[in-house]
Amino acid sequence: MKQVTTGVNGLDAILGGGFLRPSIVLVAGNAGTGKTTLVMQSLFNCAKNEEICMYITALSEPIAMINNFMSKFSFYNISLLGKGNVKYVPIGIDIIHNGSKAIIQELERNIETIRPDRIVIDSVNVFSYGLNEESQREFYYDFFTSMKGWNSLVLITGEFTEDELIKSTLSYMVDGIIYISNEPFYESNMRYLNVLKMRGLEFHGGKHSCKIKKDGFNVFPRLHSKARTSFSRERISTGIKGLDKMTGGGFIGSSSILVSGSSGTGKTILGMQFIMDGLLKNEPGIIVSFEEDIEQIRENSTMFNWNLKEFENKNLLSIISPLEYDAYELALLIEETIDTIKARRLLLDGAGRLQRMLPQYAQLPEYMGNFNNILKNKNITAVYTNESSNLTGATQITGMGISPFMDTVVLLRYVEIKSEMRKAISVLKMRGSEHDKEIREFVISENGAEIKMPFSEYSGLLSGNPVKTPSQAFMETFKK
Repeated sequence: MKQVTTGVNGLDAILGGGFLRPSIVLVAGNAGTGKTTLVMQSLFNCAKNEEICMYITALSEPIAMINNFMSKFSFYNISLLGKGNVKYVPIGIDIIHNGSKAIIQELERNIETIRPDRIVIDSVNVFSYGLNEESQREFYYDFFTSMKGWNSLVLITGEFTEDELIKSTLSYMVDGIIYISNEPFYESNMRYLNVLKMRGLEFHGGKHSCKIKKDGFNVFPRLHSKARTSFSRERISTGIKGLDKMTGGGFIGSSSILVSGSSGTGKTILGMQFIMDGLLKNEPGIIVSFEEDIEQIRENSTMFNWNLKEFENKNLLSIISPLEYDAYELALLIEETIDTIKARRLLLDGAGRLQRMLPQYAQLPEYMGNFNNILKNKNITAVYTNESSNLTGATQITGMGISPFMDTVVLLRYVEIKSEMRKAISVLKMRGSEHDKEIREFVISENGAEIKMPFSEYSGLLSGNPVKTPSQAFMETFKK
């Protein structure tokens, strides 16, 4: 047996490298889930690599169908038909009416002539249409016994619900089963791919989100943790002198930093200043923003004389607007962008919005833990911002259960002093490093963010009700 690529984006990663050849794989699901797109993409992409491929269909005009419905995809290359790498074999209705032996004889006649490496049968339901349960079982037995001798990778599509698939004779006859579903996801639908069975392979089971785009069927594997290969003790400047001092010399390289605070406290500016510090040192960075679109990010940055477009043109900066993606698709895009621009720093602005991008079966803490490990292995220092609900008073850091996965937690908040709203910053946690425990004033000016002196005259700042310290109150009393 030989392992061969699937030709489908993301599917090789789930199967640990691809399909086995020879084998028989059933691609099942309800109508409209993308079964034909997946198998045709596999066929055409592998034909480009000089495989001989064969497409078997019971439709009367298969070439017209392919031209009409597949030509919109970039993988469809009509020149492969002329070259002979893709062969179409229509099985006429008269042959189907003559029964299973006539169908199998016609298929084997073509296979003997073409000798394909990869075969698609679309769909198997048509060949068994009208047969009772016993006749279907006999047909499938003869059909699959014949296929075992073809020495090819055979991909079969079939319209089945999950319940029908469990009861079907096909389930134990095939070597592999891929089930595609189309399920409600907030105001729209989301496709999911689940590998239920694949003999001879260690695969990642469970649901994986997927989409049909211009380049065809795309699968976005769930994130999986990998063991850390190295640990960094390098210090990475925060871009803010006072914050470098509070963190004992800057953030630790390849660490994850959560900046939490209510609206308007300066979370985005702190994160942007971190990215700008890297860009000015020729360290590429990525900005992923749920809070602002790309043009707004560029425009707002000019307030601090930061010209982001200049760094984008130099391929030092990539700005991603993530709202059109699901969470696993976004993770894959970020990974690809890191590799493309050799990024060292990442700002993900608005981490709380990730929850809505996740499928219902996934949990945000697990996602964040796995995503962080991926970034650590790529030597990325990542700042995440999250909006807390309360302006003052008692507050949660996130309320989403992700803070345990963060190496450093920075809290920004409002404090009311003498009827004036001021901003405060504190470092609540920093793994592997001593840090400043004081609560300091956080100021935003035309130069960006600055850290001022501690609010040493007051206590109770984090409660939202600061009061003079006893010593300060005593001093002021005797001054009068």
